[in-house]
Amino acid sequence: ESMLGYIDYEWGGFKGSPKFPQFYVFESFLHFYKKTKNKKFHDAVKVLIHNVCSRGLYDHLLGGIARYSTDDRWIAPHFEKMLYDNILFVNLLGQFYLEEPDDYYKDKLIQTVNFVNKAFKNKEDLLGSAYDADSDGIEGKYYVWTDKELKNVLEKDYDFFAKYYDISENGNWEGKNILIEKSAKPSKEDNEKLKIIKNKLLAIREKRDQPFFDDKSQIDLNSYWISVLFFVAEVTNNEGWRKLALSN
Repeated sequence: ESMLGYIDYEWGGFKGSPKFPQFYVFESFLHFYKKTKNKKFHDAVKVLIHNVCSRGLYDHLLGGIARYSTDDRWIAPHFEKMLYDNILFVNLLGQFYLEEPDDYYKDKLIQTVNFVNKAFKNKEDLLGSAYDADSDGIEGKYYVWTDKELKNVLEKDYDFFAKYYDISENGNWEGKNILIEKSAKPSKEDNEKLKIIKNKLLAIREKRDQPFFDDKSQIDLNSYWISVLFFVAEVTNNEGWRKLALSN
């Protein structure tokens, strides 16, 4: 209860910057919400989950999250991607989805699980450990977009995409654009169109020099992922994930 006094109820997480998600703490909050029905515990989890899923910490093209935000509004992440953080994120997101079954959170859950299973897979068919923040010696270069790039790629769809994502000529980080969702909620039809656009952007991004992947298998983290993968397989009734967890 004393920790609730440090929560940023506008942007989520603890007040101040840099801002780490610290999902394990919020898992405890969710536990105490179930025990006490104190809505402040629930609200602390919800505002964190919503902002992590919608803002710059989240990779809107591929899924998964960066390690932490350099600011207090989750705009500019430190772009390093750790297996550990993504396991914690999937675990809390799955637990939150059980409390609040919303397709928005389910989509983020599915996208991130698929990201972990594919992007972290190493030559031993287990999971590696982390992706560096930089490529070509420049932090975030792999993930960000200039306005000119976006206009060239999106053409007539630029204004449509700008309705739902914070993109502009001046950008939102060092003159570049980090993809951040706006508050406008897309219709089912618009959401399908956004998926096509994001896949187009992802295909272009994947041609860039990728950040270094530390592919070493850590037994504790692989075991943790197996446990969480079984859990979210139950949550989403995904037989493929169950089989993969058994295989791992």
